[in-house]
Amino acid sequence: MTYTEVLESKNQLSLFGYKDYFNFFVKLYEKNNLPNAILLRGQKGIGKATFGYHFINYLLSNNEERQSLLENNKIDPNNKNYKLLCENIHPNFFLLHGKSSTSEITIDQVRSMLKFLSKSTYNKDLKIILIDNVELLNRNASNALLKSLEEPSNNTFYFLIHNSSQKILKTVKSRCTEFNFFLD
Repeated sequence: MTYTEVLESKNQLSLFGYKDYFNFFVKLYEKNNLPNAILLRGQKGIGKATFGYHFINYLLSNNEERQSLLENNKIDPNNKNYKLLCENIHPNFFLLHGKSSTSEITIDQVRSMLKFLSKSTYNKDLKIILIDNVELLNRNASNALLKSLEEPSNNTFYFLIHNSSQKILKTVKSRCTEFNFFLD
């Protein structure tokens, strides 16, 4: 019997099937047109979070010698930013997610994110927030998040991952540019 190891999204070195999306996001960023709040919406398990991590790695590694390889959608495992993201210790990155796939994201977690946003950046003056399973935000957490989504500071980007089979608050959704992800 053969077992296949399933890697967490942040540990995936290869991005499959979303090269056009990736190149589109790169062009938006290069033209200074990347929205500050992006909602990646689609069925659970199709690679939205993997896409998010790859693009975040691209943003944080833009000037690094070992940046994401645009030609083949692979991350160099020696990339310093990739390693920091995998350990969840990158000083310009904040991950907000439920403790389990069914637990809520609480207002205390959002307050920690807001504290992170008030600190200065390590380099590149970029701050990136990834909210995985945004549908797990409870009402208080959603309301606490709204103001920072409405008035993001320069070079702060939010990537919200949404399992389209569940609802999120319309007020959160309305403050984001939505991209629907599908498997071909």
